[in-house]
Amino acid sequence: MAIGRHEADGRPLAEDLLFIARRDEKKAHEGKLTVYLGYSAGVGKTYSMLQDALQRLREGKDVVIGYIEIHDRPETNVLVSNFEVIPTVSIEHHGLSLKDMDLDAIIRRHPQIVLVDELAHTNPSGSRHVKRYQDVEEILQAGISVYTTVNIQHVESQNDAVAQIIEIRVSEIVPDAFFSNADEIRLIDITPEELNNRLKAGKVYVINMAEAAVQSFFRTGNLLALRQLALRYMAVYTDHMMIDYMRSRAIQGPWPAVERLLVCIRPGPTAEAMVRAAYKLVTRFDADFIVLSVDIDNDRALSSMERVWLNQALETCRRLGGRIVRYRGNDIADEIIRYARRSNVNMIMLGKPHGIDVLFSPVYRIIRDSHGIDIHLYEPKVNDLHIPLQRQIPLFFTVEYTISLILIIAVVSVNFLLKDYIGPTNLLIIQLLPVLVSAFFFRRRVAMFTAFVSILLFDFFFVKPYYSIGIDDLEYFIAFVGYVAIALIISSLATRLHHLLPQIWKSEAQVEATSGLSRELVEAKTRQEVFKILSDQMHNFAPGAFAILTSSSAGLQIEEGDTDYPLKDKESNIAQWAYDNCQAAGYGTDNLPAERVLYSAKNSQNDIRPHGICL
Repeated sequence: MAIGRHEADGRPLAEDLLFIARRDEKKAHEGKLTVYLGYSAGVGKTYSMLQDALQRLREGKDVVIGYIEIHDRPETNVLVSNFEVIPTVSIEHHGLSLKDMDLDAIIRRHPQIVLVDELAHTNPSGSRHVKRYQDVEEILQAGISVYTTVNIQHVESQNDAVAQIIEIRVSEIVPDAFFSNADEIRLIDITPEELNNRLKAGKVYVINMAEAAVQSFFRTGNLLALRQLALRYMAVYTDHMMIDYMRSRAIQGPWPAVERLLVCIRPGPTAEAMVRAAYKLVTRFDADFIVLSVDIDNDRALSSMERVWLNQALETCRRLGGRIVRYRGNDIADEIIRYARRSNVNMIMLGKPHGIDVLFSPVYRIIRDSHGIDIHLYEPKVNDLHIPLQRQIPLFFTVEYTISLILIIAVVSVNFLLKDYIGPTNLLIIQLLPVLVSAFFFRRRVAMFTAFVSILLFDFFFVKPYYSIGIDDLEYFIAFVGYVAIALIISSLATRLHHLLPQIWKSEAQVEATSGLSRELVEAKTRQEVFKILSDQMHNFAPGAFAILTSSSAGLQIEEGDTDYPLKDKESNIAQWAYDNCQAAGYGTDNLPAERVLYSAKNSQNDIRPHGICL
């Protein structure tokens, strides 16, 4: 796709409009999520949430409190008295009776807005969900809007930075994906001096913290650092909203709002070092950074060492708080420029090309086409990386190049033995063999190298004037051009074939299982036959014991499946919840993940919704 083709015409890209339409359609059936974000306890998140909710109540909205921590604060108590409060539920845990939010009661009550305090809270063992934010997700899916509170230290992407600041690893975290779906994030902010005044006045809830811990956490330096994290997080959130606005209106970037560095890496020994160097750069500029890796459709599959290099670089990016993007496309330079324009990137870091790589690198095209974007070229510090000599000169020391050279030498030797018996034209055909082998089995660059070396050696040994680089006959020059064309064509076709074959084999197995299921379902005449076929065919898709459950007056019962499928009271309750909510539950999901059974609910008009898989 041409870069900025629709943007230049003032029209949004089709994929951007489709994304916005799907997001709006999904949001139309869900409640609205409003998050009150602060940098510490005591900044006033709960109080601000209650004030806003009271305004909604006066406007005629149906607002209730699902869960709130008032901590005996008189001002908070006064505001809470204006609302209906959903009673908490008691959960027994290790002999203790713990009070927690009653999720089912909130959904049955179905208000327009529910207030849920302490978003990052971990639910007691035995609860439907592990975390409270997952309860909130279910409430939103039920069409109920939620007001909730959280501190910056509980945001997953900020976890490492917070641990460095306060020297404590926060265990209760909420994934960033949850906040990316928020309709509104409101930053509740006061100065560290005012917060310390509240602490001294006894207005900050720290009853579970020792005095030394309180003094350590509420140091002015800690509060300033946490406040900066919250402010930067809000800036990034606002920036994402701006990017959505730009995309929906086909506005070309970059806009000078937030500094953003795009780090373009490829699998190699310097990839991880390049990510670390990028982190130093973004720290200096106080910028965000994104690590982008582009896989080319017509390139060969990565070697095991290249996968290790790439995974190490991506893992380093994740630890340093960067964002990871992997694209697949036909042209590296086009994909990088296209992503940079659409994501409001104003800096790009590229590896500086060296040696023969200068002829093939997309760096110069990116520099030429990146108008308005700063380019940083990374030079690896070889002494620091301890890169072996064979890795510093990869062109001539990889297995692929070595095999190609051996083939060329072997063919040249054979041609020396045959040159007195056959003509130069036939010798040229024989000299083409290593080119064909390299083009078919190796990547395009190796095939080009093989063709180039073969041409030079054939010209040197077998074309007059002998033992010199020169051509007297124009026909040989035409043949040499044909060498290069053949190498390119065969290499492109072969590498694409190597890439597609594993996908084809995997797809064939899936298609065969699906088509077998489809054929048998077409021949089924009764509902019971359908259940029997589904039960038998499930074993072609995954291991384990299977059962199909259907609804009856006595609850969910096994209609068909393995005779040893364990459906006890506990499993029946899980299946009933999956049936009622039409969601997957059990092993591998966020709903009761400790169970060894997975229930997957499917929409249907005849109540064939949950089926169980015993793992």
